[in-house]
Amino acid sequence: MDQLKNKRILFLYPYGYWPANPNCVSFIERCEKDGIPFDLVCPSALNCRGDGKAISEWAWLVRRLFFSAIKQSFRRPWKTPIIWKTLLHFYDLKHRIKNGRYSSIVTCDATGLGLLQRMALKQTVPIIYLSYHILFRSELKTRNEQILARRESQMIQSVTLALSQDESRKKLIAAELNLPEEKIQCIPVAPEDRFKKKDSLAPSNSSKMILYCGNIEKWNIEEVLNSISESIPAGYHLRIHTHFQPPKSLYKHLLKLDEKQLLRFSFSFLSEEELVNLIDSSHIGLAPYFPKSDSWMVNKTLHHIGKASTKIAYYCMRKKPVITTPLPSLLSALEKYPFGIAIEDWTRIDESIHEINANYGLFSKNAHDYYQSELCPTERLNQFWKKTKNLVPSSSAQTHDRF
Repeated sequence: MDQLKNKRILFLYPYGYWPANPNCVSFIERCEKDGIPFDLVCPSALNCRGDGKAISEWAWLVRRLFFSAIKQSFRRPWKTPIIWKTLLHFYDLKHRIKNGRYSSIVTCDATGLGLLQRMALKQTVPIIYLSYHILFRSELKTRNEQILARRESQMIQSVTLALSQDESRKKLIAAELNLPEEKIQCIPVAPEDRFKKKDSLAPSNSSKMILYCGNIEKWNIEEVLNSISESIPAGYHLRIHTHFQPPKSLYKHLLKLDEKQLLRFSFSFLSEEELVNLIDSSHIGLAPYFPKSDSWMVNKTLHHIGKASTKIAYYCMRKKPVITTPLPSLLSALEKYPFGIAIEDWTRIDESIHEINANYGLFSKNAHDYYQSELCPTERLNQFWKKTKNLVPSSSAQTHDRF
């Protein structure tokens, strides 16, 4: 068999639940539509695709793989089989790359580049770099972070094409990595509008839903949860939905708030269509962001979130007004397209809800205008995907593997 027909794209995603990232969903869809074989490797075996095998999360982050595997085995003996299986998967992937299985590699953030750098590959495979969390060198605190930053810088020379979310983040990542701006294309982390709105998703006589959908962390809603729960006005209710089960103490707290009817809490994995239906049945979407100095992933990079907010993209796509925080990158969007309100004091969320409801139609229209004008990623995704496909030998696209 012609060796070119075996050429694949490797998607190396350092987080477990890649379907939550609309850019990644769109890339995989285009790959399947164009009949290009691919493997997808991530920390979750359930979410790997093709011949990709899970590499557990700890292995993406540690400095010394064997030493860490031994240490992890002593600390968590019940996970020993998974730990050593991860090690085998790491070297199996290294072998596949070394033997020319892949025409290009798509990976995310410093963590993805760091894993590639540890493979010490002699030949260069073109890398498409998706930047979602910027590792600012001024924020490095631990030796692990310093080494991760160094590995990212060492691998950046192999990057052929890069993605950032907007012009501001593009300039930041270019300066941080000494990466030429012409290699970076801006695509918001936004879904493509592929689902029609269904009628009568919310009964007209029911209370109106104020929706928060996403992770529950100190850098988003956790620290203001009580304030919001107690401040929702009559005729409205707060709905908290998350894909990931919160820590035990937080989980119990959410259940207690649910029992007191201060919120409605749900924890489940939703398909994109189910998520869109949930948003359609809501009245207003919440997107709070609170940068935290204790982590580079949610500090300065969060301060400059801009069009990296998936929540805002989903809400605006479905014409839902948004209540968010007054970060500069969000305030500039709100000034141009007044699709919601940014507030500092979340105990006064009731005032924002009433203000939006007094002119709901205009807020809703502005939200959709913002999505259509600046967030809708389809055209930019097509351009980016065309450049990615140009790195794949033409005969590879003739063989379509179904997974």
